[in-house]
Amino acid sequence: MASSLAFGTNLDINTIVTQLMTVEKRPLTLLAAKQSAIDAKISSYGMLKSAFSTLQTAAEGLSKADVFAARKATIADGNVATVAASTTATPGNYSIEVSSLARAQVTASAAFSGGSAATVGSGSLTIELGSYSGGAFTVNPDKTPVTVTIPNTATSLGDVRDAINAANAGVTASLLNDGTGTRLVINSKDGGTANAVRITANDSDGDNTDAAGLSRLIYDASTGGSSNMSEKVTAADALLKVNGIDVVSSTNTLTNTIEGVTLSLKNTNVGSPTTLTVSNDSSGAKAAVDKLVKSYNDAILTIKNQTAYNSTTEKGAALSGESTVLSLRSRLASVVTGEIAPGVSLASIGVSVQKDGSLKVDSDKLATALDNGKAKALFVGSTGVTGLASKIGSMISAAIDDEGLIGNRLSGMDDAKKAMKVQEERLNVRMDLIEARYRRQFSALDSLMSSMNQTSDYLTKQLASLSSS
Repeated sequence: MASSLAFGTNLDINTIVTQLMTVEKRPLTLLAAKQSAIDAKISSYGMLKSAFSTLQTAAEGLSKADVFAARKATIADGNVATVAASTTATPGNYSIEVSSLARAQVTASAAFSGGSAATVGSGSLTIELGSYSGGAFTVNPDKTPVTVTIPNTATSLGDVRDAINAANAGVTASLLNDGTGTRLVINSKDGGTANAVRITANDSDGDNTDAAGLSRLIYDASTGGSSNMSEKVTAADALLKVNGIDVVSSTNTLTNTIEGVTLSLKNTNVGSPTTLTVSNDSSGAKAAVDKLVKSYNDAILTIKNQTAYNSTTEKGAALSGESTVLSLRSRLASVVTGEIAPGVSLASIGVSVQKDGSLKVDSDKLATALDNGKAKALFVGSTGVTGLASKIGSMISAAIDDEGLIGNRLSGMDDAKKAMKVQEERLNVRMDLIEARYRRQFSALDSLMSSMNQTSDYLTKQLASLSSS
């Protein structure tokens, strides 16, 4: 870079070149403005694409029939049971009277001294689940008997507990200290009379029924059976009446008694039946419609904001005049305000179009439409008729997908930016060359002026010398 005053002259090369380059660089300035405008449009299209994507998600939330088939279950006396309903439940009232709750059997051994380290014995225990009736034990066909091996290297009470729990025999084993010693406690995992336990032993001491060794843990309540463990809680079924019909269940959670209803029993209410009510639950569908309306209004507002014109500043927003956006708004409005079938439209379920293009919900009309099935018919459609939710989703896909309206527009602007980048690089190279040429020219001029000044000074001195002589 040359100094601002070269060769001692008053020629300010830096200032001159800077001013000249300001004019030369006008194409770069204009190019930067174009790039900035494209960036603004890309950003605005991004906001528009996001708003449309949110609307598409909201529409998808209304495309499934299950949204409109939701049910809710309530029970008058919440102390008796808790209830829940699925979409397969039939609306109606059911009388519930619970006479007993299901219980799992609990058996316990005699007390051992020495806690978990107490020696029990080795051999094997066979655990079976089933029911006792009339002095006989009947194996539960759904539960496979399990034989638990107790090796002579792990004969303590704690070892036996761990071996039973590891065998997945349908029971859990635990140790309980009652103050006199430690007992092995066996709980059936499942309740009901069909899940009582029978435990037999193959004792290494050769006697499978005495009160020594592993046989101390046997239990068989059938006629002629031997037991060294005692029953602490008797297995029981839940007994109840549903609409006067007797129901027996091995568990307190009933899932198949009333179709689509889960009934979890908590207490009995003999003589005081309570009412279970199944009804339509339109809250989820209404929330989904409200979400769709809000998403649509947000999309419309985004379009307005990005295409607005400010008369005060006389400037338009980034997408002002963009035909792509105008086309999108027209297509969206056409889908939303149209009918999918004669008389089936948003207006028919209480959603109207306002003067500004936004949607407004009449809650009462919508509630009626949700109850009588018109809302489902609109959004889900029927045989041969595409629902509004799918129509909105398809229209938006055609707009925001890579090959859609917005996608193609963004691709075009991206290509334009790449071309501008190449142009910018070429202009920068040209500007460097022009600036270098200016500096050479003005440096040469400065040198010439300096030489002329020196010649002028010499001649002036010579003339002065001649005059004095």
